Amino acid sequence: MIDTMKKWVVCLDMTKMDKVVIEYIDYFAGQVKPESIQFLHVVESYDLFRDLIEEFPDLETEEDLQELLINQINDLIAGNFTHKDVKIDTAIRKGSATNQIIDLMEDVSPDLLVMGKKTGYKGDGVLARRIVKYVPCSILFVPETAKRNMQNITVPIDFSEQSDEATKVALKLVKPAGGQVIAQHLFDYPKQFFPYMPDKKTIKEMNDNLAEEKKKFLERIKTPGNTDLEVELTLHQDGKMSDDIYDLCISNHTDLIVVFSKARQNLFAMVKDKLPERMVNYPFGIPLLILKNKSRNRKMFSLFVKD
Repeated sequence: MIDTMKKWVVCLDMTKMDKVVIEYIDYFAGQVKPESIQFLHVVESYDLFRDLIEEFPDLETEEDLQELLINQINDLIAGNFTHKDVKIDTAIRKGSATNQIIDLMEDVSPDLLVMGKKTGYKGDGVLARRIVKYVPCSILFVPETAKRNMQNITVPIDFSEQSDEATKVALKLVKPAGGQVIAQHLFDYPKQFFPYMPDKKTIKEMNDNLAEEKKKFLERIKTPGNTDLEVELTLHQDGKMSDDIYDLCISNHTDLIVVFSKARQNLFAMVKDKLPERMVNYPFGIPLLILKNKSRNRKMFSLFVKD
């Protein structure tokens, strides 16, 4: 899957966060090798356009302002993005960020969407959740504290086909550094036992089943080179599942989290795939790569945007 991520769209907001995002994708492009990147900035208000024109008296029209913004973005790209073989384009759009990004999915059909993620900004969280729900391509969220490293990657898994694919992507990413992938499976005991612990027989049956699933998973995954793959079975007892993932990420010094967003058979099911939404809404402070099967998700996306 990672070999098909040739066309990227990178969202910028004209803040200091843009430098963080561009520096990170410069590193990430060294691993994934895109062919083209379109940098996008959305001005979310016509009033803001007018305010900016008033701030810069030499600008007489919105076209002049767009040219100014494009020049500023291009200067930032030139100073922080080093891959000269990648085709670069810059675009300015007006309106709702969510709507403009979704429209761009129709116009450009990228393989990867990249967005900055500022910890603690609730408005950004709302936008991120909407994007995760409706955008058909894979998405990379880059936080302010992103480390340009691929030594340790954590992959939340459920032993599904999609978990296999996410793990294989993670293994490819850590291979150049000979790094480590930890595949974390969260489980809990059947709810009918609450608040009582299940008996020893039930616990043994569950543990045996988990051990068998783990064995089959490892047999399906081919570990390339010297890359180390471990499976962590985590008993989820209370609180948020994301807390358990975060605890493992901290103890493992995780550089990137990779999770697969499952393609669904209908729109209602598609927007109910909650794990990616929970992940993007959690302040990990770690880059998050949400993988999507673009061809499968695009069918539902077409229904969503259809007039």
